[in-house]
Amino acid sequence: MTLPPPFAIVQARVGSKRLPGKVLLPIRGTPLIEHVWRRTVKAFGKRHTVVAHPDTPENAPLVELLESLGAHRFAWEGPEDDVLSRFYYCAHSYRWHPDSVIVRVTADDWRKSPAMMKRVANGERMAVEVGAEAFTLAMLDEAQRTPDLRSDYREHITYALFPTAPPKPPPGVWSIDSVDDLAAAQSVIA
Repeated sequence: MTLPPPFAIVQARVGSKRLPGKVLLPIRGTPLIEHVWRRTVKAFGKRHTVVAHPDTPENAPLVELLESLGAHRFAWEGPEDDVLSRFYYCAHSYRWHPDSVIVRVTADDWRKSPAMMKRVANGERMAVEVGAEAFTLAMLDEAQRTPDLRSDYREHITYALFPTAPPKPPPGVWSIDSVDDLAAAQSVIA
């Protein structure tokens, strides 16, 4: 039996705690989420890429943008901070085999490389900001079943899935978490 290709889930929300609305902020005229979505589609194809977002009125502008791009969406009705469950239900909506590769793409890492994302999907572990994070559906299932999992592990799911931290990114601005990061990103592109 042949497994389906890797499936990329871009996690996004308008209600970021560090910089609210950052996924919609423009970098050289293009919203941050569009940069990330286009790079992810280049790596895995539109058919194997979905943006998982909370199903809240606050995320309506994000939904409107995603629909204008023709992006596949998964609207999560559960708690916004329960990213693990958002991934679990989204992944199970598209994949069934326990060995299916799921690729976690964070929407605030605007410099992701499609080539690096593919390497991650093939088993290499690297900085999430540069590539992504990949795991199997079985790993996701096991994390979801873990009783009393710390709430921060449900929101920042790396430690729910892996026993160790991912490598650190190289120097530079890889994530947009502040107005200063956004300005630095603008200057890098310029």
